Amino acid sequence: MKQLYLLLFALVLGTNTNLTAQCIIDPQYTSPGLYPSPDSLPCFLGNGFYNDITVQFVNFDSTTVSGIRVRVDYLIIDSILNLPCGIRWTTSNYDAATKHRFENQEKGCIRFWGVTSDIAGQYKLKIKVKAKVSLLPNEVPYDAESLGFRVDVRIKEDVNAVCPDIDTTANAVLLNACNTGITTINSIALFRLYPNPVKTSTTVSFTADKAASYTTRIVNIYGQEVSRWQLQVQQGANTNPIDVSALPAGVYFFTITDGKNVTSQRFVIE
Repeated sequence: MKQLYLLLFALVLGTNTNLTAQCIIDPQYTSPGLYPSPDSLPCFLGNGFYNDITVQFVNFDSTTVSGIRVRVDYLIIDSILNLPCGIRWTTSNYDAATKHRFENQEKGCIRFWGVTSDIAGQYKLKIKVKAKVSLLPNEVPYDAESLGFRVDVRIKEDVNAVCPDIDTTANAVLLNACNTGITTINSIALFRLYPNPVKTSTTVSFTADKAASYTTRIVNIYGQEVSRWQLQVQQGANTNPIDVSALPAGVYFFTITDGKNVTSQRFVIE
């Protein structure tokens, strides 16, 4: 069962058709497990920063069922729950028919991406997989927690904050996460950014049910903040021009946050 534990641990470490191209497997990784080690992985960034973390893993060869050593033919990742709000995941093997399936000893990647406004700290995940093993006619479901395996990820407030250590003791604080998308600001509706793609300037428009001051950021695909300002929102319709002429071409995320929730829009500068 050790090999299965290692793989489940690898799955901690987000659907994008380009992941296969981004998944460059290092040939030195041959043993089942996660690469790099979990403590070496970066934290997710909170407060409206964009996250994009890809990790490598090696599938296991065999496991033990009722005291008998059996070959693992393949494994399917069914779900990864309790991720921080707004963080999504996919794998290098995603297919509409077979889903996230990996064959015996196959190498692959799991990508996590998105924008979260969840508070900094440690989060406990729930990973559910199905494995097809020899001697058994059907796929066998596994849950990392039911196997006695603890799976945690971390969030830090921004790029300059210190990533908290993973606490595996019984007294560790485990924050509750959500299983949905980005938690949006309830007072803002009809949010859009146009034109998109953009060359030198774009416009953000939305309606608000009350006047307020929000923190507005532009971050690049590496989670680096390139611009920040306070946006004074009026009740009703709001239209605000945004000058991006000083930014290089690339993919960015425009976010508005009230300190608890975030509304975000992806845009491209040509």
